[in-house]
Amino acid sequence: MKAFHILAAGIVLCAALASCEMKDELKGTGNGTNADMGYLDLGVAVNGSQNNVTKAEVEDGDIEVGATVSAEDFPVVITGVTDASFIKEFASYAELKAEGEIELPVGKYSIAAHSNLDLKDEMTEPYYDGTEEIDITKGVTSKADVVCKMKNTKIAMSYTGEFTSNFDSWTITVTDGKTILEFICEKKTTEELNPAPLYMLVQEGVSELTVRVSAVNKAGEQVSESRTLTKPAGGDSSNWTGGDALTIEMSGYDPEPDAETGIVGSGITINADVEFEESEDKIEVPVTPEGEEDDNTETEEPGTGDDEEDNSGSGESPTLSGEYLTKVLSYDMSSATPFPSVEIRMDVPNGIKSIWVKVDSNNDDFKTATDFFGLRAEPDGADLVGNLKLGGMFPLPEKEKTSYVFSLGDRLASMLATFVGEHSFIVKVIDLSGNEASGTLRVSITNSSVE
Repeated sequence: MKAFHILAAGIVLCAALASCEMKDELKGTGNGTNADMGYLDLGVAVNGSQNNVTKAEVEDGDIEVGATVSAEDFPVVITGVTDASFIKEFASYAELKAEGEIELPVGKYSIAAHSNLDLKDEMTEPYYDGTEEIDITKGVTSKADVVCKMKNTKIAMSYTGEFTSNFDSWTITVTDGKTILEFICEKKTTEELNPAPLYMLVQEGVSELTVRVSAVNKAGEQVSESRTLTKPAGGDSSNWTGGDALTIEMSGYDPEPDAETGIVGSGITINADVEFEESEDKIEVPVTPEGEEDDNTETEEPGTGDDEEDNSGSGESPTLSGEYLTKVLSYDMSSATPFPSVEIRMDVPNGIKSIWVKVDSNNDDFKTATDFFGLRAEPDGADLVGNLKLGGMFPLPEKEKTSYVFSLGDRLASMLATFVGEHSFIVKVIDLSGNEASGTLRVSITNSSVE
């Protein structure tokens, strides 16, 4: 009878241990092994300085009391850098906080959080995002703070009494050459005279925005004006970027005929100022007639800039080279040889803007595996520039660099070698001048041990 009790106790103990191991597997903390683990204490905050809100400070993992922009509903993604296959997602920061300290295997991680919105070229509210990297140490609680900053540019319109008294209706557009924001007044309602700001995801490399006005004056005449707004010095970039808060002031007067020509002007005056992120000072924006250069803009002869990399465009398009652009890479998974390395060199004289990779395959399992990383998304798959999620799959290119060598990372190569079939990696590079070049790496995986 005593032996029976000992045997029963042993069975219960084994079941308990198996249950704990299964729990770890379900939580994503290991593969049923006693992996080295550490803990993450995460805070997510919003820098709302350019949305006219209180700046949020990170303290004990929470937004400061009184901040009017909250990160509570921001989705949070923890992605492995050491182990690129690791990913842990939370529907919201509130959900993450409810779980408490996050248990993670030892290693380096990238943490990303963003507004619970779809980022679009034009929005009626700001979009925030932020990333932070952290090392998790065995048995230690590591603290990380992700501060999300505004990714789009705030554009606000204001009208002086002169303008509203001299014009009955108007349409004002602001464009970066791609996106067009509209501010329309037809009946001079309170909403029309006090328009809410709009938020533009300005294209990269754009230093000038164009404002065009079409208005009807008191005499019933249609008049128009257009101006170029040039990004002034003082910010982190010479181009319009996320976090810039631009205010455009429309003014007007009773126009009189020009003394020499006798032509009556439009009566429209346009002024602008901008606030940069982390600054409360307003800086005057150079405003010039569309198509004319700002007289106050300093210009340099080509080649005279200090340590300046010339990405202005030599007219040269990107080029791709490599032997596997013209032939298929074949590999027998039953062979003892390691998966061969393969490289495609990209020369980009005007500097890299983005490098896209899209996967096609006749193996459904490989399609599913690469879907997880966004490599089969339409139209071009995933952009490698700054994409930490793909850091273990490919070497990541650096923006504005003039060359890059594309290859399959060790993890991707070892994974690919287990999927029999025909696989294609369509790569496309786009430079800072908008020039493109593309090519395809084709891989054939066989298994000669299977009859």
